[in-house]
Amino acid sequence: MHISRVELENIKSHVSSTFEFTRGTTAITGDNGAGKTTIIEAIAWTLFDLLEYKKEDFVRRGAKKGSVRITFESGLDEREYVVFRDSGAGFNVTDPRLQVRIADKKEEVFRFLWQHLGLEPGTDLRSLFRQAIGVPQGTFTAIFLEGSTERKTAFDRLLKVEEYRQAAEKLRDTSKYLDRAAADIREEIARAEGELKRAEFVEQEHKKYHEQVQNLAGEVGILAKRIAEKSVIVEKLDEIERIETASENVKAEQKRVAEAIENVKRAHKEIESLKPKVVEQAALIEERVALREKIAAAKALEDQIKNLGERLTRLRGSYKTNSDELRVAEEKAKLAADVKGLEKQDSDIIQRIASLRARLETDEKFQSQINDGVCPVLSEKCLNLKPGETLEAFVSSQFSDIKSKIAAFEHEKTTVGADLIAARDAERVAATIAGLRKREVELKEEGTRLKSELEELAKRTSRLPDFESQLSRIDAQLNALGDPRSRTKVLESETARERELRESLTKIESNLERLEVERLVLIEALDEFHDIIGDKYDRAVHAAQKKELNDAEKQHAETRATYNLAKTREEEFAKELERFVELRKSLQKEFKEKERLENVSEATVFIRDTLKEAAPRVARNYVYHVSKEANLTFREITGRGERTLKWMEDYSIRLEEDGYERPFQSFSGGEQMAGALAVRLALLKQLTDIRIAFFDEPTTNMDAERRENFALAVSRISHFDQLFVISHDDTFDNYVDNVITL
Repeated sequence: MHISRVELENIKSHVSSTFEFTRGTTAITGDNGAGKTTIIEAIAWTLFDLLEYKKEDFVRRGAKKGSVRITFESGLDEREYVVFRDSGAGFNVTDPRLQVRIADKKEEVFRFLWQHLGLEPGTDLRSLFRQAIGVPQGTFTAIFLEGSTERKTAFDRLLKVEEYRQAAEKLRDTSKYLDRAAADIREEIARAEGELKRAEFVEQEHKKYHEQVQNLAGEVGILAKRIAEKSVIVEKLDEIERIETASENVKAEQKRVAEAIENVKRAHKEIESLKPKVVEQAALIEERVALREKIAAAKALEDQIKNLGERLTRLRGSYKTNSDELRVAEEKAKLAADVKGLEKQDSDIIQRIASLRARLETDEKFQSQINDGVCPVLSEKCLNLKPGETLEAFVSSQFSDIKSKIAAFEHEKTTVGADLIAARDAERVAATIAGLRKREVELKEEGTRLKSELEELAKRTSRLPDFESQLSRIDAQLNALGDPRSRTKVLESETARERELRESLTKIESNLERLEVERLVLIEALDEFHDIIGDKYDRAVHAAQKKELNDAEKQHAETRATYNLAKTREEEFAKELERFVELRKSLQKEFKEKERLENVSEATVFIRDTLKEAAPRVARNYVYHVSKEANLTFREITGRGERTLKWMEDYSIRLEEDGYERPFQSFSGGEQMAGALAVRLALLKQLTDIRIAFFDEPTTNMDAERRENFALAVSRISHFDQLFVISHDDTFDNYVDNVITL
């Protein structure tokens, strides 16, 4: 394959750059910071998913998104393809001739690249680029100067040695799984064999229950037939019993109706004998009603007398209360004459108190206006004061005198007020005297009238004992008669049923005839069972037949239950026998599966052991072929065929010359670069179909002569489609096929 075009859009220092490449050796030169390494980084990121720093730092400053588009010709089908990737999620492969996108997203693009770069699926693209295709600037010889552990880590991954170890480790889980599966199969086999030990017992039990089912089926049939026969007999006997019972009931009813008709006849005779007593009873009842009315009237008068007595008693109480109130009113009326005098005295006292309070208020105001004994009216000292007396002291003594007078008048007012209240109350009471005297006269008249009515009523109730004596006599006569009228009504209701009873008797006789016919018919139907039930219906025989039927049904139910249980057990054992057949078939399959799993397990162990041993052997094989190829390349680069370059199993580089071997650390700078270059190119040829390599500033820290020697060595490399050398000087200009200057 070879890369024909690289397009950068907003990648680091490149705003929009396109680079065309041809086959052969190409030098990319320019000043530091011109963006030379960015081209290699873009190829590494797009084709090998390698970027040594964040994508944000790969995008040109100020831009939101950067993208790379690489066009290459595939060594698989010699067609051109375009791989596009941006700093977002865009990652795809396009066929420009067909204008069709043939791969999208990371997984699809990687599968495409593995195929068209000639790599095994799953190859670590990053490690391949970092260790062989495009060694980072300043690290071309670094890995060969590291210790054996660092070299082993780097090259084991590149040579996929670790994959053999990982595969062997993964097979450990497979081996464990196979062991568990085989153990499970063995457990299933043991369980099945354990169950099959019951096979003989189950066969015997199945045979036993099968025979029992056959026997019980015969017994159930016999009992069913017997039950059917007994059911016919019992059913007929039940019908006869029903008719017999019905006949007995009808005969009992016939007897009852006949007795009722006889009772009707006796009732007719008794009604005739009771007619005179009914007339006598009616006369006595009429007389008793009249007496009860008289007694009730007399008792009503007694109630009136009682009410009048109570009214008279209440009237006497009212008269006494009125007399007492009249006496009190006459006594209080004497005080009413003093009302006007007391009112005048109370008014005079109020005026005096008001006058004194006004004077006291004026003096208090006067006192508040006194200033240093000077009269506020005359604005000069008062001349009427006693020697040594102040105007303030004089006014204060006047206050005490006035307050004492006010207190005396207020006490007098309290006394007069109390007398005035009593006098006014007496005046109100005096106004009721006339009414009380009139009420006294009315009460006397009412008492006289009630007393007269009471005496009259007492005379009218004097005959009550005679009336009560007569009523007792009549009640005794009625009791002696025994209420013939009610007895007559009862007897008449009984005689009224005579027609109904005679009609009922006719129907009963008809029913008896019908039942007898039915009985005779049923007895004839039982002639075939004559030996069992005899010539006529017998309750004892009927009960015995019922008992035999019940016993047969009970025995049938028990036998049927036993039959069903035996049948169920027979079916269960039959199913178990069927399961044993399936179990034997399954057991044969499990034996085969066990054998298969054991064989697979043995093969897995063998493969795992082989993979463990293969890892170092594969590494030695790769080292041998890489070393052989590297030696040819080294001799081609250096132009000296007498020396032999060796790549050792510990991934170190040695140089054999004149029978002696020198380690890589003792190489000259040019020899180290040539040796490292030879090994890395040999790795590419052995591991991939990729014939492209990138050398980023390989001559750093070299003098002019060494740079010339390295450039000459690179120009001698053959069998590669494209070699790219990135350098900031013009050393390679005369040794390469193409030069691109930035």
